[in-house]
Amino acid sequence: KSVSVVPGNTLRMLRPCVLRGLWKRRLAGRCISSSASSTWSEWATWAGWRQEEGPPQRILRLTGPVKLYKEAASEEVLQDLTSGELLIGVGEEALQVGSDVANGWLFVRRPTEESVEIMSDKPLEYQDGWIHLPDAPVEMAEHQLGDRLAGRVDVPDHPVTNVLKALPFCRGQELPDWIPGSVCELHTGKVGGVLKGGRFLLQRPSGAVPERLMLESSMLLTRKDRRRNTAIAAALGLVFATVVGASIHLREWLRGQTQLGRKTWPQLLVWLLYAPVLVTPEGM
Repeated sequence: KSVSVVPGNTLRMLRPCVLRGLWKRRLAGRCISSSASSTWSEWATWAGWRQEEGPPQRILRLTGPVKLYKEAASEEVLQDLTSGELLIGVGEEALQVGSDVANGWLFVRRPTEESVEIMSDKPLEYQDGWIHLPDAPVEMAEHQLGDRLAGRVDVPDHPVTNVLKALPFCRGQELPDWIPGSVCELHTGKVGGVLKGGRFLLQRPSGAVPERLMLESSMLLTRKDRRRNTAIAAALGLVFATVVGASIHLREWLRGQTQLGRKTWPQLLVWLLYAPVLVTPEGM
């Protein structure tokens, strides 16, 4: 049998290539393992974000006067709470509020602040105490901690509302709620706590203007409500633009001045196309 002998120079030339190939395969294996571990860590982080940290917490609304006690099974009263106030219930007992099995003492946190700085992320201050569930008229609040909502802020000075307030049949009267709701500002955020007066704290990302909003439940909109209100506002704007444009052109047509200028029918069609083609998709 013939045996081929590889010269030493050739071996020295091939050695770097072999080493590079082995290094690439090892590096590829490390990349795969690191990507798998990073994917698993991201999944674990997401799963942990979805779960509550610590004992469960629920926002509760008082439907009647309630006494706040210093300790469970104690007679020392810290505060007499009025109807409509919001509390944060802590523990498994908070999950049973509103059911027939709700019984015993519930640890709660009462808000002590009426207002906060709008450009801040400082934690809210609370007073700890206990309430006796069988004697406490409480229910689950409309919104809970971490809910993504849109805060409605009415504009005090808007051209549309100013014109409506100047009309004879609206002068000196409050406008229907859907009118200022159609021209209001919407700021999205998360429920970050509660304040005195039955108000929620809507926390927005850092750097947003404003970063915090203090709103009642009626001024907080879910995603479904926000889409419905936006669609209604866009439809009202479309109808208003159509009526105004058609009225102006109709007046000119009756005068016989429809041959030249901006009062011709092609201009009216262009005007009517702006709303359904450009405005309505943005509003939806």
